[in-house]
Amino acid sequence: MSRLTQMFLVSGQLVLYEIARKSALHLRQTKNISLLDAYVCSGYFAALALPEGQFNPTAPTVARRYQDGLEADDPEEDMLFMIWYRKQKRMDIGTVTDTSANDAPVPKTLSLKRKLVVCRTRSKLERDAWCWALNCEIEKLVRLAKTREDKLRATGGIVDL
Repeated sequence: MSRLTQMFLVSGQLVLYEIARKSALHLRQTKNISLLDAYVCSGYFAALALPEGQFNPTAPTVARRYQDGLEADDPEEDMLFMIWYRKQKRMDIGTVTDTSANDAPVPKTLSLKRKLVVCRTRSKLERDAWCWALNCEIEKLVRLAKTREDKLRATGGIVDL
């Protein structure tokens, strides 16, 4: 199901606002996407995650012009990125610290079910900017939660040489 949303990247989370078509007010969704244990993927792999019939790799590219003057003729797969994430306990926005990130529970198995969000941007440049910003935020969370990351690496049973 496709929805028009406004996304804001805030302190290790994505805050989503659903844009109502006939209202000046934007409703906040009930959940935020925590970027702890998240993974960002773009391009053809993101296009494969779309429901059947929504992506045709042989379709011709169509030039688009937006209200702010942006013109783009990027193929469909170059405008998509997706975020795989796990449901986490809710952390307050703006209070992600070393202790709160380290206190997040380590999953018992790495194959737990993940949720998936596919996002479409206006151009390849915009997609790359989103992917870069999300990856920077994920890296920041990993560096904050050093002890949690060590526990997570130990759950896989990898033998140190």
